[in-house]
Amino acid sequence: MRIVKYPPPKRSTVYGGGNLWKTTAVEEIRVQAGNLAQDLLKSLNPIPYAVVENWFAPKPAMLFRQLFDKESSTYTYLIADSQTKEAILIDPVLEQVERDIQILRELGLTLRYCLETHIHADHITATRQLKSLTGCLSIMPENAQTTCADSYIADGKMLHIGNVQIQAIATPGHTDSHMAYLVNNTHLLTGDALFIRGCGRTDFQSGDAGLLYDAVTQKLFTLPDDTLVYPAHDYQGQTVSTIGEEKRWNPRFAGHSRSQFMELMDNLNLPYPKKMSEAVPANQHGGKV
Repeated sequence: MRIVKYPPPKRSTVYGGGNLWKTTAVEEIRVQAGNLAQDLLKSLNPIPYAVVENWFAPKPAMLFRQLFDKESSTYTYLIADSQTKEAILIDPVLEQVERDIQILRELGLTLRYCLETHIHADHITATRQLKSLTGCLSIMPENAQTTCADSYIADGKMLHIGNVQIQAIATPGHTDSHMAYLVNNTHLLTGDALFIRGCGRTDFQSGDAGLLYDAVTQKLFTLPDDTLVYPAHDYQGQTVSTIGEEKRWNPRFAGHSRSQFMELMDNLNLPYPKKMSEAVPANQHGGKV
């Protein structure tokens, strides 16, 4: 058998300058493999570095915090763009101003807005104090019975906090100017329109059970089932649900017609909130006590 000696191929710079011929034991195979590798590399169109860099670049992250006031069982939501550090507070509570200022400071956030889902009857908003401390702007739902807001948001309108998008969804019924807010199409802040396995009452502040049923079933329940539900209150220690869960298990809506829901809501016979007489007029003036 005649042994033919082939010169080793040139060093490849593709693999950090290593010798490609050292990777195989049979000389014919290593030559063929080397030639094939070179041909394949030549046929590839190099991908621009900027494109590759974008593939691996981190996506803009949303900072989301659910904060709780024990006395009124109210959830306040802190939302911010992690890159721009701009922030918004939804439904802030007067007694929790120091807590909210502290977390803003600790996270290095700048508060741009205080946003309300509605005029509350069970607590006084912290908007007025937060405005004086941070210079933020106050936003109320369109048609809310107040004249002291810096601006008003209408159904379907978008509010931007850096790269975070917040869409207003009119959900009247608990009050006549109630709004829910869909954040980045994933987090739904339902206010008092929809609770975890419940909903807000409809027997004061121009409430209307029929309107609430329509808003929840025709607007909120048409969102994707995996949409996260974050209510303004919870009295059982629950923190989050989904649209799919509430459609199936919420005892106020599941299996109930509009007329059945209205009859149920009209016969709750609940006592009025303890702070209602002071909270409503204070909140109509942005939290002025």
